[in-house]
Amino acid sequence: ELKKKKKSIYCFNRLKRFSVSCKTSMTVLEALNTSQMFKNEKDKKKNKQKEILIQRCKEGVPTAAVKTDFPCCLIETDEILYIDFIQKDENSCTNRTTADPSLRKTSMPETLVTFQVKKEGGQKVRLLLKSKALRRRVQYVCVYAFKGEKIKTALKRDGRFKNDIFRKHCALSDELKHEWSNPVDNLDRKAFQLVVLSDKNQPDSQDDLTPQEKKHDGNTKSTNPSIKRYAAKPIADSQREKLKNKSDVQKFFRAEYGKSVENFLKVKKVKQLMKLSDSVYILTNAHVIGEPTDVPKVNAGQFTAVFGYEDLDSEDSKRIPVEQLAAHSYGTDDKGRYLDYALLELDDIENIAEYPKLLDCYRPNAPINRGQICIVGHPGEGVKKMDPCFIIERENRIEAANKHKTENQHLIHLMNEACSKEKWNFLANENQITYDSCFFHGSSGSPVFDVDCNLIGIHTGGYKYKTEGDKTRNFMEYGFSMQPILENISVQARMKDLTNIFSVIEAYSNVSGTAEQQNQIDIEMESAEESEEL
Repeated sequence: ELKKKKKSIYCFNRLKRFSVSCKTSMTVLEALNTSQMFKNEKDKKKNKQKEILIQRCKEGVPTAAVKTDFPCCLIETDEILYIDFIQKDENSCTNRTTADPSLRKTSMPETLVTFQVKKEGGQKVRLLLKSKALRRRVQYVCVYAFKGEKIKTALKRDGRFKNDIFRKHCALSDELKHEWSNPVDNLDRKAFQLVVLSDKNQPDSQDDLTPQEKKHDGNTKSTNPSIKRYAAKPIADSQREKLKNKSDVQKFFRAEYGKSVENFLKVKKVKQLMKLSDSVYILTNAHVIGEPTDVPKVNAGQFTAVFGYEDLDSEDSKRIPVEQLAAHSYGTDDKGRYLDYALLELDDIENIAEYPKLLDCYRPNAPINRGQICIVGHPGEGVKKMDPCFIIERENRIEAANKHKTENQHLIHLMNEACSKEKWNFLANENQITYDSCFFHGSSGSPVFDVDCNLIGIHTGGYKYKTEGDKTRNFMEYGFSMQPILENISVQARMKDLTNIFSVIEAYSNVSGTAEQQNQIDIEMESAEESEEL
């Protein structure tokens, strides 16, 4: 019943006022995206590379910033929100999605609390927020959390606070001092300042970790919370590359990852991944079929899609000729997202009707910013393999790269040379997923699955450099998320009147299922048509 309840929210910025109607199961951003006025403002050129700033108001005055995933069930009916845009900080993301899925999708306000934290702490901890732009614009940030969880856990999961404060013994102070270990229940609707009780570094206990960190903790002993999310026991690439079937995967997890990836150990999920991997992407990377300027001119007939290719001796493989290049993109779209894909239309699909369609397991809202993933493909153009690994969160990429440098100091000059030549920017693309995988050259176009076997992206490449002996090593590997790719395919399919492709994408991913998405498609089509006229 709660999910059916609706309420109104009044919003304003410096120039305009508007109202939105939202369901209690929505987030604030989802509600805002139902407003055409908001979308027009968000899509302005000056705002495209900025982050959304949302503040709750009291008597018309902005009081505290909430994240874009703030639940609408916690917003009062007819409450006023102040909306603006702030500079994006390379070292932080003020609107990073909350990690715990149960927090992202809740419509039961009685299970939640909200409280405000002043942007400046007491002595010894003046700067609390990661984002400089956020510090300049707000006095308080509003945090939401589940009743019963600890203060430290709630603040860590919020993601806007500097990691350093979690290594100290701190408390939230009003008339009383509420220590890290206290539950959040008594903080509801109150405002606090963070103070240091002891600046001696405090080790993390299991109770202090967020649920996501507990899953990732595994064999790592680091007390640095940012490292703990992606660091795992080093595994030789040669070991991981031998994974070919369910038995290999189970033995590998037991021996090397212990409980840190226990979700993938469930036989049902391993079977599910093996079944899904029977279908090879006919959606692949554009760079697989040619250079950026060559892709539109490529003769698609020279390519063949091979299904059921398990190893070099596979007798049940089916080879289907490619008929045409249906859609592609190799570069940055109008939203600043990098795309590298090619959709290949096959000549005969009746012979592969038995294979599962990967879009069946695509979920538009599946999180792509952290957690466990599994890549299935043919690294080195060899036999089919799978590689279970962890996402390196966007805010931790620089740290991961520095860690790689520290462990390979004798190769720093080669890394720096490659970085300068290729102009690497680990934070440039918001739709990029980074991870530490053994899938190197020859595996581009492989599907990337999350821990729930949802299709979340397409493996694309790595930040690589050459070593002595012409061997290739990587800082980290990366792929790109599915949603921008499907949106772009949908636009091209409509322009080319490829109704079969458009209907498939609409059925499986709902790219055109909402007014917001349909409006974006129309805008992109108009832009493309204007470009053609010019």
